[in-house]
Amino acid sequence: MVNKTALIGSIASLGIVFSIASGEATAQKSHDTHSSPTVQTNQFQRIDQPLENKIAVTLGGLGLIGLQLWWFLLSKPKSQKAVTTGGNVQEVTVSVDGGYDPSRIVVQAGIPVRLKFERKDPSSCLEQVVIPDFRIAADLPLNQVTTVEFTPKQAGTYLFTCGMNMFRGEIHAEASDIQSTVIKEEKTMKEPQPKSFSSIDEHETTVEQRIQKTTINVDKGYAPNHVVVQAGQRVQLNFLRENPSNCLAKLLIPEFGVAADLPLNQLTSIEFTPEKPGEYAFTCGMKMFRGAISVQAADASEEKVSTQIHFS
Repeated sequence: MVNKTALIGSIASLGIVFSIASGEATAQKSHDTHSSPTVQTNQFQRIDQPLENKIAVTLGGLGLIGLQLWWFLLSKPKSQKAVTTGGNVQEVTVSVDGGYDPSRIVVQAGIPVRLKFERKDPSSCLEQVVIPDFRIAADLPLNQVTTVEFTPKQAGTYLFTCGMNMFRGEIHAEASDIQSTVIKEEKTMKEPQPKSFSSIDEHETTVEQRIQKTTINVDKGYAPNHVVVQAGQRVQLNFLRENPSNCLAKLLIPEFGVAADLPLNQLTSIEFTPEKPGEYAFTCGMKMFRGAISVQAADASEEKVSTQIHFS
C-alpha cells in the first residue's frame, strides 16, 4: 500500500507539472502575439489561452481534487489475514512507515497471535505501539523487527495505535466454529451469573479495620483491572508501578477526585470511600489503559470482598 507521504508527494508533483504546462502555453502565446514589431507599453495585457489548454488545466485540477477526496474519505485500510505457522501461532508482519501496513489484521479468536512490527519511519510518533486491550506497550527501534504476542480470547475488534494515538490499526478476531461450540457448551454447564466475563486470575481483598485493601500491579496495564468492593467502607488501593512508560506515570479516578503520580518501582496508596453502588473507571494519565471499580451494596454478613481480572 502506498503510504500517505508518497501519495501527497505525487499530488504535489502533478500540480507542478500542470503549472509548468500552463506557463509554457502562456509564454508561447505571448511570444506569438509579440513576434511582430509593436509599440512598447507599460500596461499589462490580457492573454487569452487556447480552449484546449483551458480544458486540460481544468480537468487536471478536478482530477487532483477527486484523488484527494478518495484518499481521505473513501479509501479503505489494507486488510491481511494472519498465517498460521507450524507452532499453531497466527503470524503477520506489519510495516511501520507513515502508518501501519497492513492496518487491518484478521485473526481467529482463541489462537495465539504474533505480530512482527518492522519500523522504517524515523518519526518519534511511531517509536511505540500500544494495544490497550491486551495491555501491550512496546518500543519499536528504528530499522528493527519487534515481536509482540497475545491471544484474543473472544471475537471482536481491537485497536492498536502509536504512542501519541495519531496512527491507528485494528485487529479483527473472528470466532471459529469449534470455539463457538465450546462457548455454547460452557454456558449450558454453568449457572446464570449476574455478569459475564472471562476470569484470568482471582485475588482476595481483606477487610482490615474496616478498610478494604488490595494491591494492583501497573505493568502494560493494570492487574487486576476489575476491583469489587462494598459501598460505605473505606477502600485502599495500593498501586505498584513496574513499567517505565510515561503513559502509566499518572493515575486518574475522576469520580473520587483522585489524580496521583505513580513513581516507578514504588508502592502508592490511594484511599477513598465509595458511598453509592455503581461502576467507576480508573485510567492512566493519557486514558489509554483502563480499569473498573465495582461498588456493591453493603452486606454486613460478608467479611471479604473479591477482586477479579477480566478483559473488557
